[in-house]
Amino acid sequence: MHIPDGLMLPLLLGIGWIIAIAALAAAVRKTKQLLPDDKIPTMAVLAAGIFVAQMLNFPIAGGTSGHLIGATIATMLVGPWAAVLVMSIVIIIQGLMFGDGGILSLGLNLTNMAVIGVFVSAMILRAFGGVRLRSEIPVSSAAWLAMFTAAMACALELSISYAASGGVYGIIWTISVPAMLASHALIGIGEAVISVAVTSYLSHVAPAMLYTFAPKKEVAAQ
Repeated sequence: MHIPDGLMLPLLLGIGWIIAIAALAAAVRKTKQLLPDDKIPTMAVLAAGIFVAQMLNFPIAGGTSGHLIGATIATMLVGPWAAVLVMSIVIIIQGLMFGDGGILSLGLNLTNMAVIGVFVSAMILRAFGGVRLRSEIPVSSAAWLAMFTAAMACALELSISYAASGGVYGIIWTISVPAMLASHALIGIGEAVISVAVTSYLSHVAPAMLYTFAPKKEVAAQ
């Protein structure tokens, strides 16, 4: 799902950077306010684990790639705001040191995987209630939908770039949308299985590590 440089309309690159910077600024502020100090080592371990998982890339028609994201696992362990930071660190290191995605397109890659992936996960997990998550249904749903939604955003960005530039940038929607969605629908199954396995294990050996997602009404009441 990493977008390389030279493929996207410059205007969309700028929009991606604006969204990513705004999300990172909010994430830093919220993480300082909400995350206990004892969760900081968890963030470091998460970043390392997700980095390794994302190194396995699958080529997709049109010049992009598919891989596991890990957004749901990060969200389940440290909450959405800290998860945005964890995912961002992974994606930035991959882009700068390993060539996974371009430098100019880093804003869009952060938006798709670190922002959209995390907050789709958080939305689904919170929708299932305010108890600690031990059920396979919310976790697998969040993991699959986070993957699929991030891929859809990437496909739409590619197709918008193509249409707006008259074919100079991007990839026509008849290629980008089917290729991205079909492949990530399958990869999302693997993401869901891994996310459920991690959650199930932690719920038995260290349930306190799982983040509690309270419904919005309950949060407001608190």
